[in-house]
Amino acid sequence: MTVIKEEFISKSITRHDILPLSFLKKSAYTGSKGGLRFRMEKKDPEEGTEGERVLLCSLWPEPFAYGETDEAQIRQKSFAFSDQGIEEALAWMNEALLEVEGHE
Repeated sequence: MTVIKEEFISKSITRHDILPLSFLKKSAYTGSKGGLRFRMEKKDPEEGTEGERVLLCSLWPEPFAYGETDEAQIRQKSFAFSDQGIEEALAWMNEALLEVEGHE
């Protein structure tokens, strides 16, 4: 068994924790870190509207899965469906992670 020292484990959600846009085009991605669960997914505009495709990011507290969590506990924010949007989503998620960990 390999033991990983704590100092090598990032306490924030990093780009390495997120799959690339090519994956997000096809499927939602979920993960968790430090008591916070997250979901990233592509959202196309409603048919007949002129909106743009966005990256919808959802956050909620552990322990339950997205579908089993009360909607009142889920925070959501939309970002551009781009690499820059992923970076902005990571910053937003890490701010929420700090709140969960009580570092604010």
